[in-house]
Amino acid sequence: MSYIVSYQHDGNILDYEGLITLVQQQMSFIGYRQNRDEIASEIRNSMKEESRSALFVAYEEDGTAMGFAYGNICCGLETRGDYFWLNELFVSVGCRQQGLGSELLRYVQTWAKEHGCAYLALVTHPNNKKAQALYRDLGFELEPLVWVDTYL
Repeated sequence: MSYIVSYQHDGNILDYEGLITLVQQQMSFIGYRQNRDEIASEIRNSMKEESRSALFVAYEEDGTAMGFAYGNICCGLETRGDYFWLNELFVSVGCRQQGLGSELLRYVQTWAKEHGCAYLALVTHPNNKKAQALYRDLGFELEPLVWVDTYL
């Protein structure tokens, strides 16, 4: 049995070191190489008081982090108000195919709705068929798009 804790403006994260390991694995999966200090700095930044971000960590009964989701409350003209942008959803390799990704995603949806969001959006890599199947199974609409970005 697992449980999920949401964090917003709160750096007192249970199994902080385990979370850093998970984030490091996620970043590696998507092609980024970050050391533990860089990730810890990013987590601290995301939990600052003025941030609109939220972190959701799934724990085993013993308090070991086994998955996480992370995103931000955003505002959009097309969404008629606030929406939640899900930046990351990651489950440790040993905990996959057990429904934890679905559980995390449903938790995030409920949390976002309770926090005034009318819409939830995210992107996944076109080759990540398992993630696409998860989102499709949970009723998400998969659309073709072109991701555009730049570092400032």
